[in-house]
Amino acid sequence: MRKLLQLGLVWALLAARSAGQTTALTVLPWNEHRAAVSLTFDDSDSVQLDKAVPELNKRQLRGTFFLTISKLTRLDDWRKVQLEGHEIGNHSVSHEHPSTLTKAGEELQVEDAKKFLDSNFKADVCIFAYPYEENSPGLAFWVKKYDFAARGWRGSGDQLYVRPDADPDWYSLPSQPTYSRYEPLVYQEWIDKAMSTGTWTTLQMHGINDASTGWEPIPERTLLFVLNYLKAAEQRGLWVAPFGEVAAYLRAQRVLQQAGSRQVAGVQQFNWSLPQPFPRGVVLKTRVRAGGRFRVFQRGHELHPDKRGVYSVSFDAGELVVRGGL
Repeated sequence: MRKLLQLGLVWALLAARSAGQTTALTVLPWNEHRAAVSLTFDDSDSVQLDKAVPELNKRQLRGTFFLTISKLTRLDDWRKVQLEGHEIGNHSVSHEHPSTLTKAGEELQVEDAKKFLDSNFKADVCIFAYPYEENSPGLAFWVKKYDFAARGWRGSGDQLYVRPDADPDWYSLPSQPTYSRYEPLVYQEWIDKAMSTGTWTTLQMHGINDASTGWEPIPERTLLFVLNYLKAAEQRGLWVAPFGEVAAYLRAQRVLQQAGSRQVAGVQQFNWSLPQPFPRGVVLKTRVRAGGRFRVFQRGHELHPDKRGVYSVSFDAGELVVRGGL
């Protein structure tokens, strides 16, 4: 009996030791920032070229422009916007209500717009914004085929703020539309709430100044206030980044944190599959915790942490290996 008890104790100690030595990966949320805000502009309104883009550039801020193909003019200027670091998204061919579309029309609105954008911007445009924030099963089918994230229903209350530990509907990510009647302090409160809760929110803009420039135009002074406030908030840890860039980081983060692993002879390997479609080049700021001394590799190349112990992990690699320390 004593021998059995001793054997059981040994197995318990080994199990506890093994459990304690398991490697843990922690992805730092929002690209190592406190919170995130994305600025999006809809409908290919030319005033965005004349007013919004120069002011964004002046402050070294980047936005997302969801383009409606039938309303698109000044194509060379929009190409320049992309070259300046802003993001181009799909806002359909002709901005129709889904209830008016046939099955063929649903496909055309998504697919034909993507083909035009991919060809003219020499890029894989794989984000979408639903016109009128309205959806249908047929439209969603084509969006999921060609896109990894979509801006959709505005939600309400806390649903407007996406937590870094959430698994949201990637094809109905919320946004907050701006309105002509809103005072600048409204937007300040939105930004402050994202900062205080450590979340991500998206602002949705259209026209600027005059009603002829687009839906619910905001005064230029309000736009400038928002941009100035966002720029100042960067110094307090806010990540101001395009919609698709933030969505890609968050989705990759959730995949990596849920990745399975296997452990053999002092080596622990994590493997994950990339969503399809998905943009290339996403890098996750990651902390690795393992007992004792260890080394981290991706595709045979050793990764080295920065001075704070943070590794830059390539999501494209689909695997991460930790040697030693187990």
